[in-house]
Amino acid sequence: MPAPRKVVRRSDSENKNVKTQAAFEEFISQKLADGLVEETLSSYEMTFKKFVDYFEYQVENIYDIESAMFTQWKHYMKGVEELKDTTVNHHISNIRVFMYWCMEDDRNYVKPFRITLSKVREEMPKDYTVEEVKALLKKPDRKASFAEWRMWAVCCFVIGTGARLGTLVDIRMRDIDLKGGKVFYQHTKNRKLQFANLSPQLVKNLNDYISEWLGNETEDDYLFCKQDFGQITKASLSQSYRQYTHKRGVEKSNIHGLRHTFAREWFLNGGDVVQLSKILGHSTLAMSEHYMNVYADMARDRFVEYNPLDNITRNAGTKRIVRHKSKANGGTA
Repeated sequence: MPAPRKVVRRSDSENKNVKTQAAFEEFISQKLADGLVEETLSSYEMTFKKFVDYFEYQVENIYDIESAMFTQWKHYMKGVEELKDTTVNHHISNIRVFMYWCMEDDRNYVKPFRITLSKVREEMPKDYTVEEVKALLKKPDRKASFAEWRMWAVCCFVIGTGARLGTLVDIRMRDIDLKGGKVFYQHTKNRKLQFANLSPQLVKNLNDYISEWLGNETEDDYLFCKQDFGQITKASLSQSYRQYTHKRGVEKSNIHGLRHTFAREWFLNGGDVVQLSKILGHSTLAMSEHYMNVYADMARDRFVEYNPLDNITRNAGTKRIVRHKSKANGGTA
């Protein structure tokens, strides 16, 4: 058994000399070594710049940062910048990760204090109606362009798997097992290797797309590629998606809304929240439970269908369940 790591606390005088910028660069360097994805690191950097730009010289030294500053910053972002509560919480959450890292025993750059998020009223996700989804999933005719076929396949894929945009652009042909009905994700938000099942309908749709446009592909080619078979960027795929939805008569153009729609339909069709969390790649059940909360009213029919009071009352007088005493209780079988 290895010896416990010795915690070396820095003195207050040493901490007062630690520059906030230097501490943040050390934080980013460690998170990069830990394997955090580029999007998360960029988000931390953007929030940090916003925080430092607001307080300027007041936060030159990390030791000078204190709890009251975060309340002040919240009020500024809400009142002056008029940011939504969810956006404010995003920034507070980002800087909180950095600050709590600074508070750890082996660093002790800052005296520990709590940083709380604002309470946010749950809103309905920006999902699509069933009618809108049907319009997006209508198969293109053979004269349609490659871009339209690709976006049709993308829509089918997200509605069938709930995949993220960042995952879509990294899927190569070698990651797809159409015979086995599986896809392996090399790129995920938490950098964990993940696989998803492909339904029979999605397998059929992907076969149609591949045979129509990617007949000479190699295993290194991307599934949702540019027309020259190179890798498409998230920005380009999002722009192509906006053009596709407008052409299909759908005003919404947020591709992430298809992921919300997948979660909604999974839940409303009786899907298990634990399995949903694994499918969507959530690190905790919190986000999947959020879907349950916001869609609870839409599941009223299932609530009545499975409700014990209604079922027992409905069956009263039509069928009695006879419970025999067990032998253990002295009864006869």
